[in-house]
Amino acid sequence: MARRTAYLTVVVALLVTGCSGTEPPAAPSDPAVTPGEWDGPATREEYLTELAEIHGIEDPPPVEIVQEIAQDDDGLRLVAECLAGKGWPARIDGDGLLIDGVREEQQQDLARDQYVCNASYPVAERYRSLSPEEHLARWYAYLLETYVPCVEALGYDISEPPSLESFLASQGASWIPNAQVGEQARARGDDFRSVDEQCPQQMPAEMREP
Repeated sequence: MARRTAYLTVVVALLVTGCSGTEPPAAPSDPAVTPGEWDGPATREEYLTELAEIHGIEDPPPVEIVQEIAQDDDGLRLVAECLAGKGWPARIDGDGLLIDGVREEQQQDLARDQYVCNASYPVAERYRSLSPEEHLARWYAYLLETYVPCVEALGYDISEPPSLESFLASQGASWIPNAQVGEQARARGDDFRSVDEQCPQQMPAEMREP
């Protein structure tokens, strides 16, 4: 089930709550600018088709390109502003985007707006490197092999990981270990930044290279 598309690789941490809830830290997206080989869709039409499949949109609306972007903070900011303009409180948190307080019944509307914003601000060809699926697969491996053992050694409990297939299908939102660490750190009065220094959430640069 290969999903290869040229949108900004952003893992949005969804906080699925009722009327109240605690705010987890963002799942980092590692938006590295690393030019490399690209075997994704060759045309705009193919890109939109794959983007619709990724977000589960059966009747995608027509979308024109507003601006091609780089995979960096400026690109993140444009996507965040697009989502905020549609009513989603998207903000840059570290190296990722965070949307607070999204309820289950809102997720379909959010997926549609994510489709529109990604289609409006596609990553320029010169900045494309890893496909979103490959990026997430590497991040999953980093979490399992490096991040989780590190935070568990500090005394934090992490839930059982989903399968790789489930992790990819949710775009990383089904399992966010650093959010679990953040909640426990607050409850214990620990400094989350100190934990992050000892156990970085981001993959090392070499794992982001094609």
